[in-house]
Amino acid sequence: MTSTAGHGNGSSIQNGVIDWSVLDQFLVFRKPGGPDPRRRIITIYLDSSPMLMEAIKTAINEADGSLLSKSSHSLKSSSMNVGAGSLGSLCAELERTGKTGSIVEAKNLVDRMETQYAAVTAALQDALQHMDK
Repeated sequence: MTSTAGHGNGSSIQNGVIDWSVLDQFLVFRKPGGPDPRRRIITIYLDSSPMLMEAIKTAINEADGSLLSKSSHSLKSSSMNVGAGSLGSLCAELERTGKTGSIVEAKNLVDRMETQYAAVTAALQDALQHMDK
């Protein structure tokens, strides 16, 4: 898989969950015959992002604006690195909400974020299955 045309089964491309061109930029680091660097980036994201999602939920439940802001910021950065711009934007909104202390607004945002996060992780897992090793 070396171009955006080969990512996943197509459904994740059609609904715009992932901007595959963001991940494709990492192909410049691939050594001839070496592993696909996107595989490592996606794997790191899939391994680390559940902890960030949990921290966000904990922050909301405990009304901890500082933890909400920090966790949202981390997930925003990670999501942008894998091309999940819509999820990254929701995280940015949640980060701002954490700074202003509006936990009610945060609860509404996290519901949307969870839906988007599920779509992102499904698309990335699908891409891993179809990616060269």
